[in-house]
Amino acid sequence: MNTPANDLLDGTQQHLDPKIAIVWAAGSAVLPLFLTIAAVVTVLAVDAPDWMLGVAVFGGVALTLAGVVWARMAWARWRWTAWPDAVELRHGVLRVRESLVPYHRIQQIDIVRDPLERVLGLSSLILRTASSTSDAKIPGLPQQTADGLRRRLLALAGVDDAV
Repeated sequence: MNTPANDLLDGTQQHLDPKIAIVWAAGSAVLPLFLTIAAVVTVLAVDAPDWMLGVAVFGGVALTLAGVVWARMAWARWRWTAWPDAVELRHGVLRVRESLVPYHRIQQIDIVRDPLERVLGLSSLILRTASSTSDAKIPGLPQQTADGLRRRLLALAGVDDAV
């Protein structure tokens, strides 16, 4: 999805890069894996019955798989659209959130790249407004697309790019 930024502002609904589901799945798997390791070590340390070891491993695997499935569902439900005057975001699995950020309210746009996102060539755009409750984030953009979109949105918002 290395689409030029101008082509993204035509009101076409955009999807996130599928690699962001990997980032989200990895993030949701950390805690269950840590808890599984802690449970297994505890069960082995106290010389508990073998069935407890099975429960600990099964529970950890189940929670990890649930996190991976949830990440995939979250990716499938994420959409964003850039109109000539605003960005519209729609996401959520159980609770769907829709927001519209008019360009004239944008004061700053940040690009965030977590370590795993950098490895996968992804970026997140954070659209900052004067209201602390209306900041918006578009995750899972290829780096070149995020850079170009940031510059284009800053120009439309009339904000000087001081970076």
